[in-house]
Amino acid sequence: MDRPSTGGRLARTMMMTAALCLAAIAHSGCSGKRYDPSRATRPYPQQLDQGTMVKVQVFRDGGELIIVNASPQSFNDLDIWVNRQYMLHLDRLEVGETRTLWFGDFFDQWGETPVAGGFFRTDAPTPSVLVQLQIDETGPLLGAVAIPQESKF
Repeated sequence: MDRPSTGGRLARTMMMTAALCLAAIAHSGCSGKRYDPSRATRPYPQQLDQGTMVKVQVFRDGGELIIVNASPQSFNDLDIWVNRQYMLHLDRLEVGETRTLWFGDFFDQWGETPVAGGFFRTDAPTPSVLVQLQIDETGPLLGAVAIPQESKF
């Protein structure tokens, strides 16, 4: 009985390993949400009402949020809340500044992200319907203008 050569077994093992690695990468790349408990934020501040609207516009472009501060004031040490669930902290947002943020960098109180978008996503992207700025622990939230992404279909 002929035994397979060592080179043939090695090649087969390498091909199986490569296939498993590609399957793992494809599976992780296709999942729309990430879960990282170490990135969990505090819960949305339900006790704070929304005060005034500020001239800050938030556009969706695929998996990115584009924030335009068209107001006459800078904001320091602020939290951006999307849909009363997902939050991202910014050190500063200057007057007239346009900032591009990856929607997948926003996290909720359990460490989950919204479905940001992109080619390999398996779920529909999470819309950015309500965007609010929190500039302190006790004052009312500031409303921003959320401009939905136009459908490309």
